[in-house]
This record gives sequence, C-alpha cells and structure tokens, in this order.
Amino acid sequence: MRASTISVDGIILYYYDLYPEKIESYGKVQKITTKRGTFALKETSMDLEQMNWFLHCMERLHELKYDHVIPITPTKYGDPYVLVNNRIYYVTKWYEHDSQSSLLYEDFIIDELGKLHVNTVKAQTFSEEVVKDSYSGLVRRFEHRQLEMERFTEVAERQTYISPFELRYLSRFHKLMRIAEEAKQKVHDWYRSCEENKRYRSVLCHGRPFRGHVVQDQFGEGHFINFEKAILDTPVRDLAYFFRTAAQYPEWSEQNAIGWLNRYETHLPLLPEEKLLLASYLKFPEPVFATIQTYQGSPDLSQLELVRKLDRKLKVMAALDRFTDRFLHEMSE
Repeated sequence: MRASTISVDGIILYYYDLYPEKIESYGKVQKITTKRGTFALKETSMDLEQMNWFLHCMERLHELKYDHVIPITPTKYGDPYVLVNNRIYYVTKWYEHDSQSSLLYEDFIIDELGKLHVNTVKAQTFSEEVVKDSYSGLVRRFEHRQLEMERFTEVAERQTYISPFELRYLSRFHKLMRIAEEAKQKVHDWYRSCEENKRYRSVLCHGRPFRGHVVQDQFGEGHFINFEKAILDTPVRDLAYFFRTAAQYPEWSEQNAIGWLNRYETHLPLLPEEKLLLASYLKFPEPVFATIQTYQGSPDLSQLELVRKLDRKLKVMAALDRFTDRFLHEMSE
C-alpha cells in the first residue's frame, strides 16, 4: 500500500488517533495537519531487521541525551511503528526545512557530527583480517569504477559522432584517471598506517549528513532527521559525505572547508590514517562516475543539461582535490 492511499483510508492514522484537517504529500513523507499539531508520516523501505537497528540507534541517542534529532512519536498503543502490507511506517513531529532560514547548515552539521562521533567512538580490537577486507573492498570498488569509466571512454571514441557530453568528458579523462590513481595510493597509505599502528576505530555515523536532513524548530535550533542509514563505521564515512555535498553549495570555499574540518576536530581529532582515508574518498572521481551513469540512464535529458551537470561535478571534484591537498599538507607539517 502506497503512502498516497494511506491517508485516504486512515489505516495508519488510526493507530495515532490523528484526524487530519489537511494532508500534503512529499514523496514518501506525508505532512499531516491536525488540531493536535503537524506531523510527518514516513513510509520506509526498511525491513524489520533494519527497523530494529534504526530503533536501537534512536534509543542509544536518547541514552546519550543527544537532543538534536527528531524523536519518533509512538502509536496510541506505545509502538514505535506500524506495519501494513509488509511496509513499515512511523510518525514524527513535522518541522519545515527552510533553505532561507538563519541556520548555518554546514556549521550545524559538522558540529553535530563531531558531538555524535565523540560520544560513540570506540577503539576496535585490531584485526588485520578486518582491515585487509576493508582495504580490498575499497580498492575493488575504485578499480571497478575506473574500469567502467575506461569502457565509456572506449565506446565514445569509437563513435562516428561524439556528443558534446562525451567530448567534455574525454577532454578530462586522463586527468580524472590520474586523480583516481592518487586516491588509490591514499588507500594504500591508509592500510599501511593501520598495520603499523595496529589501530582503527568506529563511531555511530548518521549515514547521509546534508542540508536536506536538517530541519529547524520554532526556536531556531537545528535537528537531524532520517537516521535510517545510521551505521557503525569509520568517522570518515560521514565526513566524506558531508564534504562532497557541501562542495556543491555557494558557501563552499577552501578556507571554509578547512574551518569545518578544524571545527570537527575540536570534538574528535582525526587520526593520521583517518585523514588518509578521507583523502582517498574525496579525491576519487565518484561524482563524475555518477554523472556518466546519469548520461547512460537518462536519454530524455538534453545535451546542454548533461554538459552543465558534468561541469558542475568537475568543479566539485577540483574543489575537493584542492581541499584534500591542503589538509594533507598541513598534516605533514
């Protein structure tokens, strides 16, 4: 049953004693306006095992007294979610995401990641096998993407007519491969450093920390939403996602990025090997790889739109590369 029909039947809202005056649909989220207030009804793609992990993470945040996350509203029976036709739904209070608000999103996100990570950091018992598996998996992922980019290049070069998108990509191909090799070298350096120091650590990662997952309450305070992708992993996982996303906004500058990294480290200073791993993630041309997939899978998009998308990704790549070189240089001083 889709979320668009649930509000009509009232099946889900019955469990919350919510009587809607107005319902607005935002994808898989329904904005429910009632006399009791405004709520968000979320249809998830999680199975029961994933939902139980999500609830465990929310409970852990509550235990830590971490209050910058929107809590789940229980049903009238005290349950945290409703299961209908093998689909899981849950309800929270509704807060607007206002792009024109006074909240400095990147400052808020990097501060909250620092607090979240430092309160959940755990030094793992060193396992050479685990580290080697992580290393091998990341190298395989990078090499697979390189291979796909090389295949795309070969196909494009054989075309009688090379499209504007292909021409723009081909003009950058060799530089992209050079940067990809630099990223793989940083993975090698990270692996060697882990082996030498016999250490690695994990934190509770939000999973997708960016502006779209931050809302502001009536007091101007920011809050994270959507911990559905939360996972125990290296803090680099969240940081790489944060910087890749932040580089797409007008507020990005190399100086601001250094400031955000320094701000994070006031909470949880990164280990040298973690900075090497962060460098590998940020250097690898993942944004361009994603754009090639868009080009191959979206024939309805115009060449002008595709070239502009590629140019934006190339600009992001260059910005991240400069930022990465700078913090690595500062680390080596």
